[in-house]
Amino acid sequence: MRLVGSALRDSLADAWERWAYRCAELSATQWRTATRCEAWDVQALVAHVCPEASTFDQLVNAPAVSPAAVADAAEMLRIFNQPDGVANTTAEQIAERGVLAATTLTPATAAARFVDAAARLRAMPEMSRADETVISYPIIGSTTLAVVAEVALLEATVHLLDLDDAVGGAAPSAVALAATRDLLISVPDPTVAVEALAGRRPAQAAVPAIR
Repeated sequence: MRLVGSALRDSLADAWERWAYRCAELSATQWRTATRCEAWDVQALVAHVCPEASTFDQLVNAPAVSPAAVADAAEMLRIFNQPDGVANTTAEQIAERGVLAATTLTPATAAARFVDAAARLRAMPEMSRADETVISYPIIGSTTLAVVAEVALLEATVHLLDLDDAVGGAAPSAVALAATRDLLISVPDPTVAVEALAGRRPAQAAVPAIR
């Protein structure tokens, strides 16, 4: 299932609102609880996912010429997760940034940022034509607003599961889970994915699809 237009906008906004609700209820002990994401505790995990207000300005102020260099979310993830892709070559820096950003974040400020991001997203007129809105993007040159939103939904959903694993009380919507599942299964080579799912070759051939 691929979400488009208002369905994609609303699902991502809903995911951020779920983060907001859970962050607002986190205790001091939960805020410092370890997660399954390597060196990140809950605070660092939240900091990694929590959108910056400036991100929206950067997106709408970065128009690019059509066609987009990458117009498919699975292809973007494929590029980023190659052995020499940014997800692997900058993994340590990303982890360190999460820890550093966490030092200025509290559960209350995180909740407020998620609420603000959801409201900004719902008010973005560009989301009604996200598949046609081409923007500049690091590494790949250009992509569509829809691709950025689809990857953001995947990030929000996977990491919400990480949060739930650590402290409970956090669950993605059924729509977000289905969209994330279908995007993830689209990343590996189709034949490899089918054979792995059918037990014809080891799961390690297709999993993990992303770092």
